[in-house]
Amino acid sequence: MDEMFRIKKDSYEMYEELLLQRDQLEREASSIRISYMKEFGELITEDFNLKVECIKKKKTIAYCQQAINRGQILDMQVINDAIAEDMELYYMELAKLSNECELAKDAKVSSSSKADRAKKIYRRIAKRIHPDIYPQTMEYDELIDLWERAFVAYHMLDADELADIEVLVNKFLKEIGEESFEIDIPDMEERIERLEAEINEIITIEPYIYKDILEDEIAVAEKKSELKAEIIEYKRYLEELSEILNNLLAEGGATFIWKMN
Repeated sequence: MDEMFRIKKDSYEMYEELLLQRDQLEREASSIRISYMKEFGELITEDFNLKVECIKKKKTIAYCQQAINRGQILDMQVINDAIAEDMELYYMELAKLSNECELAKDAKVSSSSKADRAKKIYRRIAKRIHPDIYPQTMEYDELIDLWERAFVAYHMLDADELADIEVLVNKFLKEIGEESFEIDIPDMEERIERLEAEINEIITIEPYIYKDILEDEIAVAEKKSELKAEIIEYKRYLEELSEILNNLLAEGGATFIWKMN
């Protein structure tokens, strides 16, 4: 009986530690993404914008060539509407990238001492009311609200907010007589395996893998050079496409319809 209890306790402690590790890695990944965009965001946005312009120009050439081959009059309003529809997802991605770049510029980097304090407080809160550790949290609106606030504050590394939340958590648990509790979580081994898989995925994909680049000055310089070279290449390609389109329209003897607003 004692041996079974020890195994159960060891599994729970591992599960608890993995949950906290996953949350910490997710927060780190978010922070790494912000730092990455702060460092490379403007170049990445310019690069992608030029890529989008090249795609748009190629589509314009394709639509015009198709109309010329069919002997049709080029209705630029129709062509532009068709291209706008084709390009919608690209423009949405560009807008998202531009917004992320602007947010990264304004983002503040927390000091290591403040970050450490926030992590410690969050760990204490998580051990008490993390829904995966303490399922009863989902039975109380107050605890759900406090947990959501704690999660946001942790990602912002707002140690002061977390300290306030911890006081409220302790107060509420005391009021409901849950200062100490025994937790029975089913399928513990499966949950542990799932968490280990999640952790492995986080550290092996973007944005977490950007960490190595950001910590290496040479790698940062190389990445910037790579992006600048790509930007130059896209600009050159865009000029070529513009020339191709102009020649196509001139040599094809195209007739245009322009609808002015």
